[in-house]
Amino acid sequence: MVAGRGGWRCKTPLLSLPLLLSACITELPGEFPHQEELCRTDTAREQQRAASAANFPAPQITALSVNGNTAWTAGAGGVPLLTPGDEVTLTGSGFGAGTDIDFSKIMIGNTRILETDLKMFQQLLAINDQVNFETDEQIDSWPKNILSWNDSEIRFRVPDHVSGGALIVQIQKRTGANESLLNPGQPHNVIDAQTSRIISDTFQHECDVVSQLSDVKATSPIAVQVNNPGFEQLVEKGRQAFWSYDYNIGVAHSVRKLDWDAIFSYKANDPIAGGKADPVKLFGAIKNVRGQVPDEAIDDVYFAPYPMATPIPGFLTTEPAKLQGNTKDTGWAGYRYAEASEPYKGNGSWIGFNCASCHGYQIRYEQAPGQTVTKVIPGLPNPGWSMKWTVLQTLTNTFEGIYAKEEGPSWASGNKDIAKDMLIYHMPAGTGEHNMVRMVGEGSHTDNDYQFSPIAIPNVTNYMAIRRSLSHTESYVGFEGSYIHSEEPDGAQGNMSKEWLEALTAYMTTLDANDDDLRNVGLYRWLKYRNKLQPQTGAAVSEGEFVQQGWQQYAGVSAAVNRGKATYERDCSSCHADALGAHTNEKMLRLDEVGRFFTPTIYQKENQSIRVSFLRDLYWTQHRGLLSDGHVRNLEDLVSPDRCSPGTALYNNYYTLHAPVRPAAGGPDHVLPYPDLNRKGDVFRVPKSKYITKLDRGYKRNLFIERHKYFVEVPWDKNHYYWDYQKMRSEYGPAEMGTGKPIGMPDAPHPWCAGNNAEVDDLVQYLLTL
Repeated sequence: MVAGRGGWRCKTPLLSLPLLLSACITELPGEFPHQEELCRTDTAREQQRAASAANFPAPQITALSVNGNTAWTAGAGGVPLLTPGDEVTLTGSGFGAGTDIDFSKIMIGNTRILETDLKMFQQLLAINDQVNFETDEQIDSWPKNILSWNDSEIRFRVPDHVSGGALIVQIQKRTGANESLLNPGQPHNVIDAQTSRIISDTFQHECDVVSQLSDVKATSPIAVQVNNPGFEQLVEKGRQAFWSYDYNIGVAHSVRKLDWDAIFSYKANDPIAGGKADPVKLFGAIKNVRGQVPDEAIDDVYFAPYPMATPIPGFLTTEPAKLQGNTKDTGWAGYRYAEASEPYKGNGSWIGFNCASCHGYQIRYEQAPGQTVTKVIPGLPNPGWSMKWTVLQTLTNTFEGIYAKEEGPSWASGNKDIAKDMLIYHMPAGTGEHNMVRMVGEGSHTDNDYQFSPIAIPNVTNYMAIRRSLSHTESYVGFEGSYIHSEEPDGAQGNMSKEWLEALTAYMTTLDANDDDLRNVGLYRWLKYRNKLQPQTGAAVSEGEFVQQGWQQYAGVSAAVNRGKATYERDCSSCHADALGAHTNEKMLRLDEVGRFFTPTIYQKENQSIRVSFLRDLYWTQHRGLLSDGHVRNLEDLVSPDRCSPGTALYNNYYTLHAPVRPAAGGPDHVLPYPDLNRKGDVFRVPKSKYITKLDRGYKRNLFIERHKYFVEVPWDKNHYYWDYQKMRSEYGPAEMGTGKPIGMPDAPHPWCAGNNAEVDDLVQYLLTL
């Protein structure tokens, strides 16, 4: 084995031939599937969907039986007792044609009844380019819970990870398909995301259109009891996956020469600001404190087996890939040592990160008078998380791909030395970027595309009702489907086994446990900042008193919330209404309808649309910015009609080029407090670097930024590149997607706001209760 560009080249006779053939794949065996070439509209299925949509009565359950025994009827009532594995039959009317024809869901509390078979395929590594791909060999599966479905009867199996709550059937009809932006007049088809990383000449990929959806109709909820003695043990395993595992990132980052030990020992250098890097300030790392995080975040946890097998074998050693091992604390929440076999170094333990690093927000509040709580809330987006860790350096190590010779995009071609650190360093906190750390031409699904497309870290405290996960289509089968294939750009590899995926799903159903406190604390702080607290409560109420009583106990607060609810139902409910408390009907809005401030992500481009977001814990979510790219700074701006109206001061501040607006010192805690982010009124901009020759890193930094089409130079500021939103929305399409002409994005991203400014405060106050 010898080092090659970005990886290794196999050299016999280092391994025996059988082991070499199974473990050492030097090149990708082909290309990833192209949906535009493979997908065709299933006209028979679309006709079935249209026929079903033509008849849409309100669904009703008249009887519920468990294992053939009637347990509830609409006339007599009853409280059915369910146990995992039970077969439940719902009898009634208006159920429709099932989950493949209609867009239907069944929920028991926070648990969605899985409507699609999940399939896990063998994953391998193409060594030369460090690109993971999958074969068509299926290695695990999670069968769906739906057994049969017709208009008058539904049969399903009670999942192993259910815990309790009301049973609800929600129906939406597929009323058509989004028109393709590439092929006008034709429906837009997408490949099944479960198999999109399979490279095979013989595998038959399935496709589906991006369906348009009707509004929601649902059955009345039925209270059920659940007997699941194994639930807590399943949640404990899921908590370990969330807080204790590293998702194979540690060994992958070691191979790419990222030194996490140096970073967390304050020995890594900051190439932009200078000096030693502080993990807290640079990428929102949170110190582990027992009681603020679960014990699993601190204690050793041995995984047997690991949730996913690593596809990197020990190429330069005789050590096999580790399929199980110990993980231990680094002192930082979401960052863990995990035992692994590193290709160059053999057995050892390396630091990687997990769910909690991005989806953990440290919050301190008064839960009751004199009772202060500090905890890291799992599921909430960490507003300080950033990609700055990718650019940190030691004397010997720099993350591969940050400084390199790289081919440019079609509009700025040429194989030249570039430096990515300046642009990565100034990416908005609370967001990631799928492509930038990869190299052009590696062959990965996430190769660098020179399209600046930050994506906001989602809130997942109440995520389980979602089917179109990560803005994918219905074929992505919700949260469970999104975690079959861990994201590749940051180094995660492999697919989660059914055993661990089910455990993680069970844990995710519990992440709304803090929501009541979060709503009350957020609403209290907003009221106090807006000088509405005493007028609406009638007294000088402390945070602890407000949280303990709950906002509903104050007549003035409730009155304002109800006024805001009326505005919400008039202006927002066409997209943000459902029967499950997620506040989304999951409609897929075409890019030319909904827009983006930054360029769309690879997944949004593939779907040519963005899914309507779910709404929860919005006081806290706004701290990382709002909308899919996080560019809106607070809820007031989001819903203000001025943001949607060209020519207003607010619109111009967000969406036109102008000299920076200097913010007042300090600022309320509901406005993002991080100084390296663009505050309200500023145009997004990145510093220019000084240089003397083209060999200077400064020149290479500027070149990398200039290769992005929509960073421009402005006459009033010689020191920065500015993001030109108006240029992007008027030109985007031909170069980025291959469309015949610009797709024409709206004046403002998410061009839906309140009807008038007088309604903004009450609307925001209602949103803070979701």
